[in-house]
Formats: sequence, structure tokens, C-alpha cells
Amino acid sequence: MLNLHLPRAVGAWLSRLTGQAESRPADPADTVMHWPPTLARVLGSAERHAHKSLAQALALEHPKGFLLAQVPLHKLVRVPRHHSYREWLSRTGLLTVDFALCDEHGYARAVVLMPVAEGQIRQARRRERLLKVLAATELSLATWEREWQNEEPARLRATLFPKSRGPGYYADTPHAAPH
Repeated sequence: MLNLHLPRAVGAWLSRLTGQAESRPADPADTVMHWPPTLARVLGSAERHAHKSLAQALALEHPKGFLLAQVPLHKLVRVPRHHSYREWLSRTGLLTVDFALCDEHGYARAVVLMPVAEGQIRQARRRERLLKVLAATELSLATWEREWQNEEPARLRATLFPKSRGPGYYADTPHAAPH
């Protein structure tokens, strides 16, 4: 019997031998092929200004701390183990905080939210759910105000971290972790 696929097999063998890729038809389920990704801006202009100001204020309160942007709520808080984590995650999984100011041990100490634009009913509802969860925590919570970008870092620090410190307080020691 005559093998009519011999030239094709030899061509493929030679392509592999020389390092040339064999062209294959695109997989119809290939997401990258049908929706080619492009880079996106992670932080908008207002968020970049806020990030810069918040980083300066955080450095005064927690010199070795971290400023994280767009943090999922489930990374900041835990729920009691006797409740279903999966159910809680299904209700709050898409909620994020705009900025989390953390100490050097990775515990969030303050949260800053960007204002919700008027007319954004869906975002306003999500914000209400987020605020309800955050209100049950001990986190300091603030909504970003545009004037803060020109604020002195020490004054912004006092706004973001309103709890007064006792004598001998040093924020970045292990005993400062929440109980």
C-alpha cells in the first residue's frame, strides 16, 4: 500500500530537526488567540496620587509596612470556622478595598476607599456590603478626599491612624498583631 503522507511526515521531521515550528491551525477554544491581551493601567490618576500620599503617611506610622492596592476583602478578614467559608466567599468574593495599609507583619491596620461616582448604583450597593463587613472589624476606615494629596504626611497619618499610642509604643513589633 502506498503511503501518501510520506512527504508531509518528512517535512515535519525536517522542521523539528531544524527547529522551525510547524504551523497548526488555531484552536477555536484558544482564548489568547481570539481575545489577544493588552496591558491595562492598574491605577488611575486619582489612585496614583492617593497611593503616593498614603505611602508617605504609612512610612511614618509603620516604617517597614506595606501599602497594597485593590486588595480582595477575603485577604483582609477571616470568618469564624464554624460558618461556611465558601458561602461567605460567594457573598463577598468580589469585594475589594482600594488601599490596605499594613504593618511589617502583613496585618492590615487601615483601609482607604476611593469615592464612588454618583449614579453608580451597582457600585454603591457593593460599597454598602463592603462597609458593613469592615465596620465589624477593628480596622481604621477612611474614604479618600482629594485634598489629602496636598496634606502633610504627619497630618494624614493622624487621620488614617486615629488611635492614640501609649508610652513605649512601637507599631512594627510582633506584640502589635491583632488578637
